[in-house]
Amino acid sequence: MNITTPTATSRPALLSLAGGLSLFIAFIFVQSLFFKFTNSYETQFIFGNLAGWSGFTWFGAYGGYLIGTAELIAAVLLFTRFHGVGAVMAIGIMTGAIFFHLFTPLGIVMPEFNAAGQMIGTDGGLLFGMACLIWLSAVVLVVRDSRQPQGFVYYFLHRFLNRLPQKLQGHSGGTDTENGGAV
Repeated sequence: MNITTPTATSRPALLSLAGGLSLFIAFIFVQSLFFKFTNSYETQFIFGNLAGWSGFTWFGAYGGYLIGTAELIAAVLLFTRFHGVGAVMAIGIMTGAIFFHLFTPLGIVMPEFNAAGQMIGTDGGLLFGMACLIWLSAVVLVVRDSRQPQGFVYYFLHRFLNRLPQKLQGHSGGTDTENGGAV
């Protein structure tokens, strides 16, 4: 049995896994739009801190809208023939989120605010945990897409790899003098 090619009986399981992971990613992305597009206190805290840390003051005002728009595009793409692009976008967005949680003053545990903007507690790291789960889910989708000939990632990788010089692909392009034959 070829491991890279699913059997006829395993295809529905793989399709449902991909569908479930796509639904999970899209649900979280779309749900977060309510915070980002309404400029909630949580969004102001996150993007305000990142703006102060980076020196890009515009990021405090527009970062939520920018990231939210990217998440919306990725969520929609996950249900089109370009689902591989949506998964790659999700990896990129979540790589940024994980990086900023780990390597900036933002931190892993985010505050929660009431309607008056007063901090009422923390999320206990839930936002960071969700970013990690989305990242892992998107990686599974990209790997799956890279193994299917009709997948965008498969097409892109094979198109890119075919343009690499022969030596980088592991072929000498000449003759094999040890074996006396052409390669």
